[in-house]
Amino acid sequence: MADLKGSWSASVALEVTDAGGRYLGRGFYSPRSSLVCRLLTRADEAVDAGLIRRRLAAALEYRRAASLVTAAYRLCWSEADGLPGLVVDRYGPVSVFQCLTLGIARNADWVREALTTLFPDGRIARLDDPTAARIEGFDAVRESPPEADLSGGELIIEEGQARFAVTLGAGQKTGLYLDQRDNRLLTAGMARGRRVLDAFCYGGGFACHALLAGAERALLLDSSADALALAGRNLALNGLETRAELRDGNAFDGLRELEARGERFGLVVLDPPPFTRRKDAVEAAARGYKEINIRGLRLLERGGRLATFSCSHHVTPAMFEEICRQAAGDAGVRTRVLATLTQSRDHPVILTIPESRYLTGLLLEST
Repeated sequence: MADLKGSWSASVALEVTDAGGRYLGRGFYSPRSSLVCRLLTRADEAVDAGLIRRRLAAALEYRRAASLVTAAYRLCWSEADGLPGLVVDRYGPVSVFQCLTLGIARNADWVREALTTLFPDGRIARLDDPTAARIEGFDAVRESPPEADLSGGELIIEEGQARFAVTLGAGQKTGLYLDQRDNRLLTAGMARGRRVLDAFCYGGGFACHALLAGAERALLLDSSADALALAGRNLALNGLETRAELRDGNAFDGLRELEARGERFGLVVLDPPPFTRRKDAVEAAARGYKEINIRGLRLLERGGRLATFSCSHHVTPAMFEEICRQAAGDAGVRTRVLATLTQSRDHPVILTIPESRYLTGLLLEST
């Protein structure tokens, strides 16, 4: 049992001790969260603007040393970079940060100061996650740089051979699913001469890379009009719109309809949003993942590849593999595992913090 010492304040880190009074660290207290305190340090040091600055500088140095600093990358991944409750993404000259906990939100000025020090010529946007803000009990701030600082209100980001539009403050994440960068590049290398299905396509990242790598055609499926509009914008940016079809619809229904028509694809990508954020709903999520993977496997031509993902962090890699194994059996499709997949390396995984790995996937081949 741990104890918190000091008068409570959302802005001030509290000292945490064990039942015997032994010092454990300092962290921000959150009265409404199931995680009442997130440690920012186990050393006897102040939690202040200096600590935030040192942690972000270390995060940048790690990414520079690993050659992960590109046109768009994640600079800070919460606990994995020693700053629980803080996410920072870099899009060209713009740093976009999200506060996910009450303590970080109350000290957002420290984050701004640190980012200004690291990138003196850059610009800063704060785009808090509304769900996290509601759970933690603070007002989500959504502030982007003035449109005059951007081109038509958007940034154009290069990723490999592809170009993507990022409109800060719109859509999901901070603007782009940076965690799938490595997987987009990997699957593109298997797309030449194939017909591609990009289900739950969002901005069409997988389809754009596949078409640029020589895929014949792509079908992009999503139930969000905004997502399809973004996908259309990205296809046009890359001169690919004549080789792609955008289809509005629920992916579950769309996959069933494609199967009923006997359509086949050389590459199928299933990258759905989280099917659950709660541990007590994992069973229902597993049924959903199994359903789409049965359909996806049945849509493969002989020798076709399926890249399938879960970003529900309660669905472990072992659980997801078992779901796909059952789906392959029910689909009657013999499959070979080509690779196990996870988030891009700028979203580091800490061995002792299993929650830092949330994206799991498999690359399968029909044999």
